[in-house]
Amino acid sequence: MADSSRLDPEKDFPEDLTSVDRDDLDILNSRNHRSRDQQYIEHHEVDAETEGQHHELREELDRRQAVRDAPAAAEGQLEERAGEATGHAAEETAERSVRQS
Repeated sequence: MADSSRLDPEKDFPEDLTSVDRDDLDILNSRNHRSRDQQYIEHHEVDAETEGQHHELREELDRRQAVRDAPAAAEGQLEERAGEATGHAAEETAERSVRQS
């Protein structure tokens, strides 16, 4: 009986992981980890195909994380710039008040 909780290195693996749904990508990653664990326990090494799939999955997951983090980082930079601008405006207002006094 085949164990569907692990990826079979002989079976088809998606050519383009960018088109795979996030949930399906997480499932593939989980199954790959189980395969790697089982291969290491049984053979004291990991099949080259399984290891290659692991690297492909990790790269795609990292790419997606970077895309998710990019808007937050850009938003943080905008807030920082806005804060700096507000700070400069407050300093200028304070300087004008001192000069007018």
